[in-house]
Amino acid sequence: MTTQQAHSRFIRTPLARAIKYGLLASCLAGGLLPAMALAQQATGQGSTTQQSYSIEAGRLDTALNRFAVRAGIEIAFDASLTSGKHTAGLQGQYSVDEGLQRLLAGTGLVPVRRVDGSYRLDIIDSQVDQSLETVSVYGTLPARYEARYADSSMRLPKDIIDVPRTIDVIPEQFLLDQQAREMADAFRLSPNVVVADGYGGTREQALIRGFSRNDNFYRNGVPFSHESRIDPATIDNIQLIKGPVADIGRMSPGGIVNIETKQPQFQREHAISTTFDEHGQRRGTVDLTGPVGNSQNLAYRITGSLEDSETFRDTSVDRKFLSSALLWHSDSGARVGFNHEYSQDRREIDRGLITVPLGNSQRRLADVPFDTRFDGNIPNERDNQYYLAELDVVIPLADPAWEIDNKFFYSRETSEDLRAEVISVGADRETLSRRVGANLDGVRTYKFARSQIIGEIDTAIPIRVATGVEYREFSHEWRNLSGNPQIGGTVSSPNSFSLINDLDSPSSDQFFDVSQKSHGIFSSTEFSLTETVTLDLGLRYEISENSYHNDNLLSGAATDIDSGSSSKLTKGLGLVWETTPGLNLYLSYAETFEPQNIYVGNQEVFEQDPREGRQVEAGVKWSSADNRYFITGAIFDLREDNVVETINGEPVPTGGITSRGAELSLAANPVDGFNLRGAIGLLDAEVVSDNEVTHGNRPRNVPKATASLWASYEFQNPESALRGLGVGSGITYSSNRYGDNGHVNNLGETLRSYELGDYTVVDAGLWYYLPVGSGDRLRFDLGVKNVTDEKYIVASGGDTRINVGDPRTFYSGIRFEF
Repeated sequence: MTTQQAHSRFIRTPLARAIKYGLLASCLAGGLLPAMALAQQATGQGSTTQQSYSIEAGRLDTALNRFAVRAGIEIAFDASLTSGKHTAGLQGQYSVDEGLQRLLAGTGLVPVRRVDGSYRLDIIDSQVDQSLETVSVYGTLPARYEARYADSSMRLPKDIIDVPRTIDVIPEQFLLDQQAREMADAFRLSPNVVVADGYGGTREQALIRGFSRNDNFYRNGVPFSHESRIDPATIDNIQLIKGPVADIGRMSPGGIVNIETKQPQFQREHAISTTFDEHGQRRGTVDLTGPVGNSQNLAYRITGSLEDSETFRDTSVDRKFLSSALLWHSDSGARVGFNHEYSQDRREIDRGLITVPLGNSQRRLADVPFDTRFDGNIPNERDNQYYLAELDVVIPLADPAWEIDNKFFYSRETSEDLRAEVISVGADRETLSRRVGANLDGVRTYKFARSQIIGEIDTAIPIRVATGVEYREFSHEWRNLSGNPQIGGTVSSPNSFSLINDLDSPSSDQFFDVSQKSHGIFSSTEFSLTETVTLDLGLRYEISENSYHNDNLLSGAATDIDSGSSSKLTKGLGLVWETTPGLNLYLSYAETFEPQNIYVGNQEVFEQDPREGRQVEAGVKWSSADNRYFITGAIFDLREDNVVETINGEPVPTGGITSRGAELSLAANPVDGFNLRGAIGLLDAEVVSDNEVTHGNRPRNVPKATASLWASYEFQNPESALRGLGVGSGITYSSNRYGDNGHVNNLGETLRSYELGDYTVVDAGLWYYLPVGSGDRLRFDLGVKNVTDEKYIVASGGDTRINVGDPRTFYSGIRFEF
């Protein structure tokens, strides 16, 4: 490799997000020459067709990469040409040539269009030969499992290599290759992330760096308070932001999961697909996007899914999902986006297995087959549906470096469930005590509004800033009924006793109404101290108040609690140093503040002070000059106070949790067609409490180590008989976890220990692209999950709520892209 090649940078991007699978992947199925012709046609059209751009001022190489992604082009240049150079950004609608010229204004560089439709950069009035070795791009994305932007989760969007915290971005392509059925399939790919109980598998719930919060899910940068599953059909990418972000403020110190949904595109792209597995999964999806008519200003997107499935535990899933979105761009650069979603998710609450007492407060997992059900003859049914509306309005100001970004969000969710579950197991380790319960007439509403101004201040120290205000309002009302304990049936034969639905004469019948309102002002600022050092400062001041109302419908008693207001100024500081091109070191500190609802259990209600946490993190991020490798490494120290857990349906103050650990992740594309993604996480988490039973213990469900590796290869040689064929395989590992917090006391004596064990799960799959007509293609999938048929525990929700993993499962799928 020559010196110039070693230091050159080639922005190898897909033909924009809008055509990222339709055009490039057709090359794999149809051969190199037809694909190159299509690519040249597309890039040729793109050179005159206008698109809307919103690229912030900043580093030139980062801006060029974002432009290339949006425009669907390739740009080749020597890294030394852009080193230390900045751009004023690009806001508005431009053709490719116009956009590049404006982006490069004042940099001393000009774009030169090649015959094949790609671009290279030249120095103005220079005869220096900037030609680079030709790199052909065909098949699917060159960096198939890497995504370098997390736009909706950051105030100031930029390449994540320049962000002073760990962010794992899992693109849709990864979910497609793995045939992900739920979001949980993606969580395990990120280090120090595992799934939790999730109310018998009916809700999203993840533990990040040892902290569990089922409401720390965001959607396009908005807190998404929900009690259902998120349908994968809507996902463009999943962003796991590790650690706190001060200007977000309200979040677990472990981090958040942000779902970036599919947005309307101006290039037509249609796909329909269906998947099956041996246990009864039957699922179909549709994804349609493109301009409305021949408009260059208005685009649409419609995504939807239908599912009627069974699981290996004989539980059912009946899911319907529909999302419709419009995006309008004005010639002035103003943008308006509107999205409406409807989801209905009916599935059984599956409490899984149970533990049995051994005496001396110790327990063990019941020795029964993994498909054993303990809900007897009572149907465990949960019906959840929601509507949401999201409106985005972006208004450019007179200065093109500034804009006002407004977001409005509303969701209304209804739910009800009926369930039978084990309360306890007798001292004989066999006799079951169970109870029927229900939540009826549940209504959750969430309102969110944000207005922020984003721009750059051109001073001796260039400054980028986003500052604004947010308002959040959440309310939840429901009726809870509990039946009387029913003793009968055994651990080994739970169906030998018929349960009675006695909710017509319940032992408890209560109505609850809780609400939370908050408003805050925030600021996120980036200071370019030097050409290689940037300083990030995040601030947020928030005021919150909670209220609680309860009617005991049996006794007629009523209870009202108003917590008053609580407030907090959260602060964050991050430093990024680009030691050499592509190698960044960073150090960050951030705080969190999370007002808590009035906690409601079956037997107990109490008020808790807001959670407060902080994190210190140091790390390194490296991207190779050819963008084929991206590595992130980090060490961190976390703490949160005023933590509350829900154990067997009851809120339990934990006190606090500390978490220290390290993470390393890699996304690589060593050669065209070969892609891999791997990660390893180490974690030392402890409960900090006045209760000697739990103090110093590792929190339940938290492993000390996690690891994952997934690799795939697509045959891309146009002369090969195997072209169009892809094969992938992966492995995930989690070390041993405890099922509760009280497993060891201060003397090192086991008190109530039951372990969930470790697990290693291997998946494998293959796919084949078959060209159909002009530019259309079929994709066929065939694979197996849990190849070795590993029997493992996913998570513990309490002594009688042990979730188990799926056994070996064969699956297949068909996808038509047109």
